[in-house]
Amino acid sequence: MSDNRTRNPAQAQPGAPTRADQQRAREEAAAWYAKMRGPRISHREVTDFYAWREDDLNDAAYGRIEALAAGVAAQADDPRLQAIAQAANARRAPPARPGWIRRGSGPWIAGLAVAAAVVAGAVMLGQPFGQTYRTQVGERRVVALADGSTIALNTDSVVRVRLSRQRRAISLDRGQALFSVAHDAARPFIVTAGDTAVRAVGTRFEVYRTGAVVRVTLAEGQVQVIQAHAPAPTMMRAGTRLDVAGQVPARPVAVDVAAATGWTDGRLTFRDTPLAQAVAEANRYSRTKVALGPGVPADEPVTAIFNAGDTTAFVDGVSRLLDLRSTTRADGVIELTGLDRPVAAPVAPKS
Repeated sequence: MSDNRTRNPAQAQPGAPTRADQQRAREEAAAWYAKMRGPRISHREVTDFYAWREDDLNDAAYGRIEALAAGVAAQADDPRLQAIAQAANARRAPPARPGWIRRGSGPWIAGLAVAAAVVAGAVMLGQPFGQTYRTQVGERRVVALADGSTIALNTDSVVRVRLSRQRRAISLDRGQALFSVAHDAARPFIVTAGDTAVRAVGTRFEVYRTGAVVRVTLAEGQVQVIQAHAPAPTMMRAGTRLDVAGQVPARPVAVDVAAATGWTDGRLTFRDTPLAQAVAEANRYSRTKVALGPGVPADEPVTAIFNAGDTTAFVDGVSRLLDLRSTTRADGVIELTGLDRPVAAPVAPKS
């Protein structure tokens, strides 16, 4: 990377961007694209990258590089791209301007070459993380890593792990995991989930990725959370939770850690949890699904503890608790209906 990669967006010249500004943004976007998809990247570089993208010109240039890379992926069998990939593999970094690009071709062509090298290199090098661990619906699993850390995987989850001399990198592709991190100040433990990164040294925390939302719950120690749209990393303390969603930076809130991580012991703990949310959580652990029928308020609060995966106990429990009826539909889904509550008789006014 050149020194331009840490350029402060505030240093950009006011007014419309000049041709030089546009060229600089294109070249930096190509370099950042290669860096962010390389085998090694530091916490500082991740922070610098998001700071760099705060500039609208930089952000637009990076978006175009991503679009170019998507187009290149469809041409990954091109012999020229295969040659670039071999060179990238040998040097562990993509070439800034391959030999088949003439001088004066322009920064967009050079950027395309960088993106092509990254994409084609990925085709040849395979998965960038060393090991993948997954669980099926209803399954839980504990993985012991070589550094002494452990990962507890919840139902229907996937993580990829790569341990190197510089850092310990984990990608949560789907689901929920509790990380117990062995202390190693020289090698930060970084978990990425979409655009969110959690950095720890020695601590215990949970990351839950569902759709576009990433939830971080800290049980012990401290962690830094890098949010794509936050101006700076967020420091979390034990006993707090951070829900990252959308473009508005999130703030930590207090949470009952024992209840939030009860799934590691096979428990689902609900405390004034909306019924619809409780049903969605119970459904994660079983292939027999539960649905709310007509007349059942989705926001009815539930306070109870169930064994994860025991759908029968869950249905019986909420039915008794909320005066519901359950029926099994032809498709096998258990439907909850008929929330009947007696209406209190009006009280006559005192004479």
